Amino acid sequence: MVLADLGARVIKVEAMTGEEGRHFGPPFYGDSSVAFMTCNRGKESIALDIRTPAGRSVLERLISKAQVLVHNFRPDFAETHALTYDAVRRINPTLVYYMVSAFGEQGDYRLRPSVDSVVQGMTGAFYASGEEGNPPVRIGLPIIDVASGMCGALGVLAAVMHWQQTGQGQRVELSLVDTMFNFLASKVGEYAVEQREPVRAVNLPIAVPSRHFRGSDGAWFSVSVVNEGAFKRFCAVIERLEWLTDPRYQRNAVRIANRPALLAELEAIFITRSAATWVAAFEAADIPCGPVNTVSEAMADPVLAARFVEHPEMPGLPLIPFPAQLAAGMRKIGEMPAPPALGQHTGQVLGELGYGAPEIAQLVRDGVVRLQETAMASTAGGKP
Repeated sequence: MVLADLGARVIKVEAMTGEEGRHFGPPFYGDSSVAFMTCNRGKESIALDIRTPAGRSVLERLISKAQVLVHNFRPDFAETHALTYDAVRRINPTLVYYMVSAFGEQGDYRLRPSVDSVVQGMTGAFYASGEEGNPPVRIGLPIIDVASGMCGALGVLAAVMHWQQTGQGQRVELSLVDTMFNFLASKVGEYAVEQREPVRAVNLPIAVPSRHFRGSDGAWFSVSVVNEGAFKRFCAVIERLEWLTDPRYQRNAVRIANRPALLAELEAIFITRSAATWVAAFEAADIPCGPVNTVSEAMADPVLAARFVEHPEMPGLPLIPFPAQLAAGMRKIGEMPAPPALGQHTGQVLGELGYGAPEIAQLVRDGVVRLQETAMASTAGGKP
């Protein structure tokens, strides 16, 4: 979807029954999974059985016309179905070939099935959050999946630039493990240097105080003191200027060492006023802070909600723009095709690949392709 947002024509090749993500849920938006609808705008869909000789022929024609091939098959499936880089570059020597897997193409784990949550657990991420003595905590978002998509798009764009400069294609490989370890780089470094398990904490580990607190009204807020200048202003707001000379708190290094005592004192202070009062006071002192919102509260904030975009064909389902907004060259969400119905563009793409109407009809009868007559969105133009 990132590449589609940035202007690429993206053709999604799906199994005859559709990708699994179409059926994740509830919740559903109409007949489609909300998860699918929020991650597939701007794409076209063809439904194709690539395990049949005729389906393989269609796929090879598509590969021969494409600039980039993206897949997330395990290495054994790619080998069995001639979808390795060596196999497909014989079809298109200048192709940019991007493959995603859980553990990469090398090593004893290469054939293991895995998903975001399993990789989080294996890499130590469950123990990077939460409190000491408590059970491991999964990050409550598909952070590896999302970050891998963004990192992969960056790799593809670099490979396309290389192709533009040299005329050469190449293989781009991404593993979910590498994505998660990039997030955990400081924890890996901490263990390597100190030879002990990194401290589990809900706080920012390198700056104290930096966490969320409860106000007198029961609401939560988050505040982060990232340097000594901010700590001086922080002490003025909470009326504890004596901490500036207190040997336990006067520098960040000693605040880290005395974190439990400092946090206990702060909790007693913050419970005396409402969360909104503290947020206003810290904002006035130019200290990073904000309310701890639920998703519904965040969406009700007019400033935050202004970041969302509503597609004319999907009323009531806010879409999130790509974070890096270009002044030129990007397609606006409202002007992009909505997520496609299964096989919505099969006929169009086959026609562009040189198949005539009788051939397409035969492919449908043979169960090689599937057409979708009821369109959910308009189709992007251009060549595959």
